[in-house]
Amino acid sequence: MRRELLGLVCGWLVGCAPAAPAAEAEPPASRISVIYSTDLLHPHDDPDDHYDLATLFSLSELDVRGIVLDLGERQRQRMGRAPVEQILQIAGRRVPFAIGIDRPLRSGDDQADDVPPECQGGIELILSILRQSREKVVIFTTGSLRDVAAAYNRERELLRDKVRALYFNAGNGPGGPQKEWNVTLDPTAYLRVFESGLPLFWCPCYGEQGYQTHFIADQAAVVGACAPTMQNFFVYCLTKSQEDPLAFLRSGEHSLPKGPRNMWCTGPLYHAAGRRIYERDEDDFAALQPVQARQAGLADKEVTTFRFSPVRVTVEKPQRPEPAELAEPAPGQLTAAFLGRDADRVGTRDASPDGKPDCHVRLLGLDADKPVQNVVLTGPKEGRWEQVETGRWWRVACERQGRQLDVYFQFWAAGEHRAEIVYEDKRTQAAIFVIPEQAPAELRTELDTQQPDCFLFQQIEPRFDRILASCLKNTLAELGRD
Repeated sequence: MRRELLGLVCGWLVGCAPAAPAAEAEPPASRISVIYSTDLLHPHDDPDDHYDLATLFSLSELDVRGIVLDLGERQRQRMGRAPVEQILQIAGRRVPFAIGIDRPLRSGDDQADDVPPECQGGIELILSILRQSREKVVIFTTGSLRDVAAAYNRERELLRDKVRALYFNAGNGPGGPQKEWNVTLDPTAYLRVFESGLPLFWCPCYGEQGYQTHFIADQAAVVGACAPTMQNFFVYCLTKSQEDPLAFLRSGEHSLPKGPRNMWCTGPLYHAAGRRIYERDEDDFAALQPVQARQAGLADKEVTTFRFSPVRVTVEKPQRPEPAELAEPAPGQLTAAFLGRDADRVGTRDASPDGKPDCHVRLLGLDADKPVQNVVLTGPKEGRWEQVETGRWWRVACERQGRQLDVYFQFWAAGEHRAEIVYEDKRTQAAIFVIPEQAPAELRTELDTQQPDCFLFQQIEPRFDRILASCLKNTLAELGRD
């Protein structure tokens, strides 16, 4: 990882390091255009992201148009630029990449237009590629869905017109709570895509009855079959090296990684590329195009390892809690209660409405004879709102009737908040109120439906782990060979 942002703060489009001399010209029209979003970091959180990136560029059918480096808040410290530069060098490609937004969505229609410019690049890259593309584009995500969902919120008709398929590797499949890691990165964005009307290919990471993409591969077998530069790619990642990434690819032999590795996205990547799985020999499987299988005499050796079944998914919104009752305070005291999210009076840093419902808090016990100079709210995660313009803090809007003050502000985090009234004579009053945790929305999945709006991944071969691990080894063995 390069510790600095290397120019991303000045613009969202960043090319790879100088590509190999054989960098390709305009790809043939038959290839599938792909936007790839990944929470790839260096040093990594989970090195399966590096295996997925390598698999992506091993599939010659996929024309990768752009890469979004998901989780902008983490990319600032551990940017995934180094492995991206390495894989582009190995593949002889030039592909733009950009950092994604640095926070989860705050509501289903959040456009994330208030995030810092250096973290707007992921959304802008998605929209730019879709606008310029003559054909429809596949979006493939291996982390959160925040940049895709925010791009949809900004230009939904563009995405509905230009997205050929959205593969998202997240969730726990039909039934039960969605507590999987990629979902928890941004639950709101995860639910938003189910409401989008886009052509969805849902790839749960974990689930019951085969509704999961997870399998385990032996790293020694997979990396041991790779070309030397690819072996160095994985060594660099797994040792969390801080050496020059491109020079490391050309360095001498290193001890290769060993042991099991959890994997998830391999099957969906094959499906996006249009490949099928064939048995070449005992415990030897390959993901190939049907025409390649016929040429190799394997047409009758296809093994149907997984499928995408049509389903219908509905997002069921939780019932709103009853608003708290506001008791009459003792003389000279102030009391406060959260009444829900029921109006739009203010934006984040703008005092005018922004089309999003605000939190509504009622304060009772104000000194009816004194003008209010300011209202200051503080809350969890260092949240702060003020009525006056500060150029820094978010805003509150106020409506006063004598001893009662209704305060509206944009939601930040559940928990205990403090409201302080500042009068013109500098006297203050304060009260505590609590915003309850929002009950999560739930998914209701209808299998065998006549009105599908989504396709759901399911393992259907008992040897799934062995087959996918063999395919992964054979696929990665092709990248980086002269």
